[in-house]
Amino acid sequence: MQKVVNLCVAIAVFSAVIIISGCATKIKVNMLQPAQYHEASLTKAVAVMPFTGNGGSEFSAELEGVLAGIGIDDKPYFTLVDRATLDRTISEMKLSQSGLVDQKTAVKLGKLIGAQGIYSGVVTENSCDENNYRENRSTCVRYEQRRDKDGRTYQGACISWRNYQVNCVKRVATYAVSPKLVDVTTGRVLYSRNLSATEQSNGCSDTRPAKGENELLDMAREKVKKELRRDIAPYYVTLEIKLMDSTDGIESPQAKEKFKSGLAYADKKRMDMACELWGEARNLAGNSTALLYNLGVCAESRGDLDAALSLYKQADKKLGKPDDDISLALNRVATAIKNREKLKEQMRSK
Repeated sequence: MQKVVNLCVAIAVFSAVIIISGCATKIKVNMLQPAQYHEASLTKAVAVMPFTGNGGSEFSAELEGVLAGIGIDDKPYFTLVDRATLDRTISEMKLSQSGLVDQKTAVKLGKLIGAQGIYSGVVTENSCDENNYRENRSTCVRYEQRRDKDGRTYQGACISWRNYQVNCVKRVATYAVSPKLVDVTTGRVLYSRNLSATEQSNGCSDTRPAKGENELLDMAREKVKKELRRDIAPYYVTLEIKLMDSTDGIESPQAKEKFKSGLAYADKKRMDMACELWGEARNLAGNSTALLYNLGVCAESRGDLDAALSLYKQADKKLGKPDDDISLALNRVATAIKNREKLKEQMRSK
């Protein structure tokens, strides 16, 4: 449990990627975000009914894979009712193997299989449209013949062109599904959305061919599953945060050297040493905008959001004028603090 709580507090962790952009060092930070649909994220023991519609059974199997594959802190986030138990119970209740369950049926079924919630739904679109067309082309059929100073012949400018057309195709795949999660205790719908995605590809006979129908549908379906996954469970986003490198306000030569050494360590993916050096520099030289800001990044990286917000505010006040990086940091941390309790609740054990 302590391990989970620690993860909740450490909302942001540094990845191993440091980006050098001009004179400024950028670091990539993975930040854990709360699920978009809070109640759905709290329903962790679930079963998936076969979906209806074209390809519904296949999607329900893939949804089971999505749910089973969600893991945070090396622990599975959801507990799934195994398919054999679900199929046997459906058969005993004489329910259709393919069809939406109403709230009343979901309550009864959930109690029998030990689930808190039941997913069902319908695939509303699973198709690919193909449009054939022609594009104009031209090719040179005759070049001007020229001679160099040594009398050798070479091709000059084109003086005769042939115009022609080639066959082309445009394919547009659309995948749409309407999943629904029912609370088996109350029969209340906790999650219901219409999710859709499209993928398209063009190709001609003389160039790279268009992607096939199945490939495009797979790509569109993956987009839908990715959006659904963010709806129902915490997820990571990767952000780029720029460090400040100005030594303005750092009068002590020793502090200035420690500040620069910290940036060098950051360039080498050693934020642990960078943060330590910046802390020492602050003790020697007091506050500078860059030191306060970079130490705010350090605090944010270890999950101390309150300290990060305080340091960013001090940097903002010290600078005395608007700065895009500081404003972005203030908004980012304020949002993380707002989401903190929700994220902790979502991360609690079942």
